[in-house]
Amino acid sequence: MATLRFSTNSRSASRSFLAASGLAAFLGALALSHGIANLAYAQQGGNPASTSGGVPQGSRLPTEFQDLGMKIKEPFTFAGVGDIIIRHPIGQLHDPNFQGLVQHLRDADVAFANMEGTLLDFDNFPNPIGGGAPKGALADIKSMGIRIMGTANNHSWDGSAPGLFETIKNLDDAGIAHAGTGRNLQEARSPAYFNGAKGSVGLVAMWSIDPTSEPSPVVPATYRNGDQGGAPGMNPLHVTPHFIVTAEQMESLRKIRDSVYARRSEVPSTSLAIPPVAADEPTDQLELFGIGYKVGPKAGDISYTMDPQDEKEILRSIRNGKENSDFMVASIHCHQANYAFQEYSLDDDVPDFLVELAHKAIDNGADLFIGEGVHTLRGVEIYKGKPIFYGVASFVSQGLYGIRAEPANPSNGPFTEIESGWRGQRYHPDELQALLVTAHYEGGRLVEVRLYPADLGQMERPLSRLGIPMAPSPELAQKILAKVQKISKQFGTAILIENNVGVIRLASGRPNESRAGQGGAN
Repeated sequence: MATLRFSTNSRSASRSFLAASGLAAFLGALALSHGIANLAYAQQGGNPASTSGGVPQGSRLPTEFQDLGMKIKEPFTFAGVGDIIIRHPIGQLHDPNFQGLVQHLRDADVAFANMEGTLLDFDNFPNPIGGGAPKGALADIKSMGIRIMGTANNHSWDGSAPGLFETIKNLDDAGIAHAGTGRNLQEARSPAYFNGAKGSVGLVAMWSIDPTSEPSPVVPATYRNGDQGGAPGMNPLHVTPHFIVTAEQMESLRKIRDSVYARRSEVPSTSLAIPPVAADEPTDQLELFGIGYKVGPKAGDISYTMDPQDEKEILRSIRNGKENSDFMVASIHCHQANYAFQEYSLDDDVPDFLVELAHKAIDNGADLFIGEGVHTLRGVEIYKGKPIFYGVASFVSQGLYGIRAEPANPSNGPFTEIESGWRGQRYHPDELQALLVTAHYEGGRLVEVRLYPADLGQMERPLSRLGIPMAPSPELAQKILAKVQKISKQFGTAILIENNVGVIRLASGRPNESRAGQGGAN
């Protein structure tokens, strides 16, 4: 909240003011109240009639509050990676392919990662969770230069509430700013702040949840009302999937639905039956057995709708976070796929709601949007001169692998069987590649994005080092970056490949290539 200060030209004027009539004092208080109300209204996206650019005319708000542009004018570099799934120490590893890669995190003014799972003291934690990270992993995280972390994901509840609380405490004790979980939804949804040498960095982190959000428990936090209620958990963005079918298929589904609804009269008490179909039901969509369907050009596609309340409150948190920080990051842990026939979390395409959310996050003050959760790579976009990384994949993924690899089973395609592990005891080669991304700013404008490819085990290495990020061979680097080039073209993003690094250069904050109506500076 802004601090409103009043000054007078002299002590005499001050005494005169204090001696003013009660009516004058009342009118002054009323004007102050009106100003604060307008400020609060503007923060929530309102636009009072007497405003200019969403800020009350005549207000004495500092310039930083009158726009949502970046406030750090010195040269500034952000670095980011995806999920950290760490099981045993890696920071001491002298391998130059590892140390050289993570050095980019250390060199940045601030580095971000997602804490996938819990951070627990296994010696003292009751009923320790094998899937969590040991408390000692904090030393590895800090040694890589990571200073801000998202904690909202499908493994944050692996230690139930005690594990969530201990993870929060351990991150606090380590001096790592974090957002996305809390004792209630107020905490989980609030921005976190890292105070760096060049300014403060805000972070809002969330997890997108739909009925397929498995295999871990879905435990979103709930609001505390005064001194009552409020459950711990994650900051949720609930999304509803709608499966695309043809018009002919929709008609068949409607016949099935109508035949089921026709049995409503068999219920002894009609008050207990589901409501009848609305007279104004859209002809291009329906719900059948709890699943939504829409008519579209390609059967098998999936379209998502964001929960309006979640969306509104998350965007408000981003805006509030930007008003109280110099650089604002929005992060999402997202597993949603685009196709009904796609393997869970192995989808390079970007869900429709994620594009909409990223754009709105930037419109509400985010300087950068980064997504993780999906175990493959997704495209990069420059929107209004600000970078969007739709999916950078897992950066440290020791939890993906079991103790012994078996020969590939041809019936499972490119998968390799694992004796003991995760996700049906198998992994896919696409899960073994990731990006470390950097965004560099000059004079408050983005001038360059760099994409450093990472190899988590596609190239031959000992099983003990699977899941540890390494600089890839030149051949693999070219392959990974060529893929990112391809999947970023839909966003009008031109990525150069220089010395096995992806590079996006901008002139005066403008992207070198962008979709019509979406690129350019603020």
